[in-house]
Formats: sequence, structure tokens, C-alpha cells
Amino acid sequence: MSLHIGSVSVDDPGSVDAWVRVMDEVRVHEFPHFPAVTRRAGEAMLRHPFPARGIEHRVAWLDGEPVGRLETSWMTEENLKVLFFTLEVVPRFRRRGVGRALYGRVLECAGEQGRTVLLTGSSLSKDGLPAPDEAPTGFAAALGFTSTLPEVQRRLVVADIDDGLLAGMAAAAREKAAGYRVVQWRDGAPAELAERVAYLDSRLISDAPMGDMQVEPEQPDVARMRRIEAVLAGRGRRLYHTGAVHEDTGDLVAWTTISTGAETPGHAWQQITIVDPKHRGHRLGALVKVANLHHFRAAEPEVTVIDTFNAAENSFMISINEQMGFRRIAAFQNWQRELEGSAEPAA
Repeated sequence: MSLHIGSVSVDDPGSVDAWVRVMDEVRVHEFPHFPAVTRRAGEAMLRHPFPARGIEHRVAWLDGEPVGRLETSWMTEENLKVLFFTLEVVPRFRRRGVGRALYGRVLECAGEQGRTVLLTGSSLSKDGLPAPDEAPTGFAAALGFTSTLPEVQRRLVVADIDDGLLAGMAAAAREKAAGYRVVQWRDGAPAELAERVAYLDSRLISDAPMGDMQVEPEQPDVARMRRIEAVLAGRGRRLYHTGAVHEDTGDLVAWTTISTGAETPGHAWQQITIVDPKHRGHRLGALVKVANLHHFRAAEPEVTVIDTFNAAENSFMISINEQMGFRRIAAFQNWQRELEGSAEPAA
């Protein structure tokens, strides 16, 4: 048996093909509700990395066949102790040492980058939501990881949307939101809102439930935000935003986003929703989410499902999502391990 771990690069088309193939085989088994990553989308991800972070992609080859993949990433301006990683092995090649070999590269990378906290995630069987198998959970536990921040994926089926219910939610929100006006835009933030969008984005980790995860808030400024917008455009993503502006100050105080793209026809993600803590209690979360759903549907009528993730303890946002019609489809677990002082040598 010959096991080799190689890099993935756009300069090596065969490595990209293998990487996408592994992702799709794992997806079909573990995440069949996720949209497939196409070859073109995979190459766009490689060509357009996010700013303020390093990233490395590897493929494991067993006797010349791609059987696993590893993504390691590290932030360069915040979270300087943390290494994030995704490790996947094609189900029929598990329990042959592939995962352990890839994890050895995780430890090597942690040492190279001076990282002492490892963070990853997996599917999970929980509260009636089945996972295909318990292999990822068992693997994480065997490596000394502890569970933190359970998450649940919910899906909104567009054909099942109750427009009357949404109208009622919007009317109830408007009654509480006197003194605020709704603003909407696509893709990059308008210049007059850019600083407030960056500010709200920086609050996400501070305000959202994070369990025991050792993750610091990011501090994106307008310059970094513009670079992120360029990355998303390069990857072919189309974003729809709705915010609420406080009339007295002119400040953007709530914001939400839905995104889709040509490589994921029929599918979209409900992403960030955040309300400035100073302006909570006015149903601004519901106000912007319902308005943005209308904004999105008018422009993207071919989308049939919209997915979102919430921390299991984020009861406020979950209540809004479920009222809108999002329903649970899968559970996930974040896993964390703190290394002793410095990264350990590979096993």
C-alpha cells in the first residue's frame, strides 16, 4: 500500500480534479443535502483566497487513487493561536491510516504557523437528526478533541413559503421599528454604508453564541471588506443584502445577507444576520430578514431551497428562522483541541 499526500494547485489540473472528486464523494455520503462543488467552483476557490488568512489544500493518494483531502487555514491578523482544518476521507477508504496521515500534516502545519489551538467540525447524530455514520465523531474523540458549539442546519423550501405569514411578520416588525428605514443593495456595500457594514461584520463573533471555542472577534475594516467582496465576485457569488438604518443617527444598525451563484443553481445560503446591541428590542432582525427574502426571491426565482446554520443555543435567531419556515435537516458539531504549549510532532 502506497500512501502519498500531495498539494493542490491550479497549476496542476490533475490535483484539482482529484480534490473536487474527493469532496464530492464525501458530500454524497455525509452531506447529500449540500450542493455539489463543481470543478469550476473549486478552481475559483483556489484562485480567489480570502484576505488576512493563509490556506493550504492537500489530497491523499492511496495506490494512485485520491482518497482524502485536507484544508488547513490560519488567520494572519486575529486568532493567531488557532489553526482551522477540514479533514475528509472517502468512506470506502476509511480505517486504513489515511485520516491519521492527514492529521499528521495538521500538526506539522500547526508547528510551522505557531498555532496551539485546533478547530474543526463534523456531522453529528442529535435530537432526531441522523448522521450517515459516527466515524467523524469517533475520529475526533480518538484524537483528543472535545465538543464545543453544536450547530443545526435548517432549510427553507421556497415552494412552501407562506406569504401571508411573512406579511404578518413584516407588519409586526414594522410596528416595533418606528424610526428605522429599510435599505437594500446587491453585492458590494454602497460607499455611504461601508463603514457600518464593516463594523457590524466585526461584531459577529462577539455577539453570536460561540460555546467554548477559543476564537477572537475579527476586525475587518473597509479595505479588508472590499477585498472580501472582490473574492466573492471572483468566485461568482451573487449577494443580496437588507439593512435597517436608524433615522436619527443615519447609522446602519441591522444587516442580513443571502447568497447564491451560477455554480449552485437552485440553492442559496442565508448568511449573516446581526443587529447592533444598542438597537435590539425593535424586531429589526425579523424586519430585515423578511424584507431580504422578498428582495432575493424577486431577483432569483430559480432558487428552490435556502439553507442556514445556527448555533443550537441561538434561540432568538432560531425562532425567527422557524417562523419564516426554515426546518431542521442536519446537526453538526465543532471540535476543539488545545496543544501543549506548541504543536506536537506528527504521530
